[in-house]
Amino acid sequence: MSDDNVIRPAFGNRRPPVEPDAAQPPLRVLGTGAGHRVGLIRDPSAEEGDVVRVVVGPEEGMMVETVALLPVAEGAEAEAERIGFAILRTLEVLEGAI
Repeated sequence: MSDDNVIRPAFGNRRPPVEPDAAQPPLRVLGTGAGHRVGLIRDPSAEEGDVVRVVVGPEEGMMVETVALLPVAEGAEAEAERIGFAILRTLEVLEGAI
């Protein structure tokens, strides 16, 4: 799971898709919109330490990309959920406009 585009100056640049790692922690799906799913992954083995990832990927397939990364602390999962639901709502708005 690539983190090279997480709230950094390269945001928005196209990158080749990354196949998911077989050992990837389980995804908790928050919902789907505009052909994409949004979810959370708790990743204690991340380079950054124990983190909660907010991820987005196509509904079909297993690939996801990290769009936000929060260190695990009190309230981190709730904050990750808020971010995920905001992204999900954005996708729903886009879906309605298509």
